[in-house]
Amino acid sequence: MLRLLLAWLVIACCCQTANAANFNNPQSMLSLDSDVVFAVSDSANVNGNEEWFYSADVIDRSPSQYLHFKVRVYNQLDTQVPVWFSISFPAIKTLAVTDGHNTWQTGDDLPYHTRAVNTPNYHFPSVLPASSYTEFSGTMSGEILRYSFSVATPEYYSNLYMKTLQRDMAFFGAMGLLTLLCALGYIASRNLVFLSFASFIFATTFWFFRVFGYAFELLWPNTPSLNDISYAISIYSVLITAFWVLFQTLARDNHEVYGAKTVKRFCIVLPFMGILLWQTVGLDIALKLPVVLFFPYILIAGIVIVAEHKRSSDRAKWLAAAMLPITFSTLILTVIALFEVDLYLEPVATFMSGLVMTCLFMVALTASYMVKVVQRERDAQKEAARLKSEQATKLEALVKERTLALELTNSTLAELASKDSLTELPNRRTLDMFVDNTFDKTLHDHDALAIALIDLDHFKSINDTFGHDVGDEVLKGIANILAPLNDRGQVAARYGGEEFAIAKRITKPNDSQSSEAEEFAKQLEAFHCAINQLSIASIDDRKLGACIGWTLCKGSNDIVEAFRRADKALYVAKDKGRNLIVPAL
Repeated sequence: MLRLLLAWLVIACCCQTANAANFNNPQSMLSLDSDVVFAVSDSANVNGNEEWFYSADVIDRSPSQYLHFKVRVYNQLDTQVPVWFSISFPAIKTLAVTDGHNTWQTGDDLPYHTRAVNTPNYHFPSVLPASSYTEFSGTMSGEILRYSFSVATPEYYSNLYMKTLQRDMAFFGAMGLLTLLCALGYIASRNLVFLSFASFIFATTFWFFRVFGYAFELLWPNTPSLNDISYAISIYSVLITAFWVLFQTLARDNHEVYGAKTVKRFCIVLPFMGILLWQTVGLDIALKLPVVLFFPYILIAGIVIVAEHKRSSDRAKWLAAAMLPITFSTLILTVIALFEVDLYLEPVATFMSGLVMTCLFMVALTASYMVKVVQRERDAQKEAARLKSEQATKLEALVKERTLALELTNSTLAELASKDSLTELPNRRTLDMFVDNTFDKTLHDHDALAIALIDLDHFKSINDTFGHDVGDEVLKGIANILAPLNDRGQVAARYGGEEFAIAKRITKPNDSQSSEAEEFAKQLEAFHCAINQLSIASIDDRKLGACIGWTLCKGSNDIVEAFRRADKALYVAKDKGRNLIVPAL
């Protein structure tokens, strides 16, 4: 008999059955966490030989094994009550639940429409018979399992969801508004600190959007494979953008923030560390890594802020003040999430309170920054107005100076444009203008012009024999003879190559024309004689000669023909043996 009693006690300790939780108040929620028993097996079905335990924490379960659960709910009321058997804040890949009458198959790895009730948490409609038991049981699987069992009426959960939805929407609205304000701050100022904070708030918002379960319904209801990927991306993004906020806020021109390079390398390596942990240790550890690293982040942030404050950074103390509320509230949230510590604080409400305070600090800092920007603009406008009057006087003097310089430059350019660069004699353009102006009745009272064309004899031979430098020296020697002939009534110019030209105005009376023509002829003879007598050592004192053809131009209609006559007379001189003066009257 004693042996039988001992055997029964052993079986009772090792093979637990589900306790009964008493349901007696339709106006409240009945928590079942302390009444659920658990077992583990390699398949989704139980065979009756499993060991049942009151806590799943004492069970050594591999990611590929299934966790079974069951709990009895006793309705102490004398009427049947419609209820929802609920699993809150879940992280379950596959989930099967039954109440003995109905069976449901759902989970995070299945499309959203497999849920019995259209809510972020898992709810399963059932009916508690009057004064009777109902046993809820099921199976779940996944690398990470997170759950909390309860039962209540649909009306209770509907009211709870209404309040939760209002809170969550207010939370997401505040986060979205803060992100927008920071984005506008970046657009207005091009300061990357606003962009970094906007990225951090967006990553945090997306993380909570995923954790609260709204992403399953709104973003990828038919693509559950994105659940793990999205969570990993969001949680790692929160940590990386938090570091970005820290170092970007403290950044200054020509200044490297303390520890910036090391942390930048760490942020680059961090995602690869997560992937490596996922593949080697498991997804649970990989996703807990950035949460655990939040504690070193607080330490690093404190060290960096203190170091930058010692480096005379005004931003360090303001950053510490602004980030303190959200850091403290996130610390509380992290402690509750990692260690399941009951701090008698509602995690989300605490986080939202810290966020609101941080928002106020950031808005104040933004406003202060904008005020400084506006003040700098006003000071710049005043300084500009003061300098404007000073600059007006300087500008007027500068304009006068530049005008004078421009006139001088124009004069120099005009002189350069009217002279031959080698001989410094007037060029052909100047000669043409002199000829045209001679017959302009508004400028001169002349009706005749003496024109002479001069071509050096055998100049090509000089260039070929002695070189172009010597040829240029010969041209300059001829130019020195012609230069004194230039005055208001006469132009001696280089016509092109080894050709020169002389144009002299003849007075209007006919009796004067003949005498002035004779004088011009004598001038040509003197010039021709000077060429013959020109001695240039570079050509071994070779005698120079020139052919000259000249004529009188009677009027503007005779200009072209006069040049042709002079040119023809020039070639007549060449044909007669060169070094001659031939008139074409």
